[in-house]
Amino acid sequence: MSSVTTHYGSDGIVERILAAIPDAKPDSLSAAQLYPFDQLHGRELIATQDHAARLAPSPTDRILDIGSGIGGPARFLAATYGCDVDGVDLTPAFVAASSRLTKLSGLADKVRFHEANAAKLPFAENTFDAAICFYVGMNIADKAAVIGQAFRVLKPGGKLIWTEAVLAGGEPHYPLPWAVAPEASHLVDRNALKTLFVDAGFHVDDIIDETGEHVELALKRASSGIMPSPAQQQANEIVLGAEFVQRRKNYIRSLSEGRLASLAVIVSKTA
Repeated sequence: MSSVTTHYGSDGIVERILAAIPDAKPDSLSAAQLYPFDQLHGRELIATQDHAARLAPSPTDRILDIGSGIGGPARFLAATYGCDVDGVDLTPAFVAASSRLTKLSGLADKVRFHEANAAKLPFAENTFDAAICFYVGMNIADKAAVIGQAFRVLKPGGKLIWTEAVLAGGEPHYPLPWAVAPEASHLVDRNALKTLFVDAGFHVDDIIDETGEHVELALKRASSGIMPSPAQQQANEIVLGAEFVQRRKNYIRSLSEGRLASLAVIVSKTA
């Protein structure tokens, strides 16, 4: 697990993000002002909106965010739906940054972050109404343990939305956003991933292939000349490293060539 924290850890995350937000006033910061910088997963805010709508939590629901990063999806859920959210992440710098950004955006009463191993979640059985895990699985060697823990802490009827890049036909091009080399990347194929959820006791409600949406969005941005602002690019590099642009290109290339696929797995706890 130390390789994960080393790969993602970075100091000064909050300061750099705040410096990148035009006219940022920490005493009146909104969650929405952070969205260009804190949705650090495939398709970014668009994907968060899509998957949050599939959950459609009520204000009384408690949601778990597995691998919460710097807290973007968790804050979006709380700000949009009024639900309570607990995020867990293995990287201390992320937990510290997500907690501070949440406090600055006035959501500390709704969203909490915990430094924890997702294979040993610090919550009781049947605690959460729903859960999300966005693009974390590629860093998880023991996926079965994490999926089993998600099943344990979800209430009966609870839904989990899990997004992950999977092998589709050959080795992808490295470095990728989550790994610089194959030994740090724990990719499986679609069938193996589905089996993990079934073996854990989940009912598989749907598996959505989002590969086309990823590639289409990247092509649209490239053809229209829409590029991240220098400030947004800097914020992304804080988390994904100085090689972010090349890593992102390798990811889209791997999707376009059919080496990788991007899946959203929607499952529910029926027992």
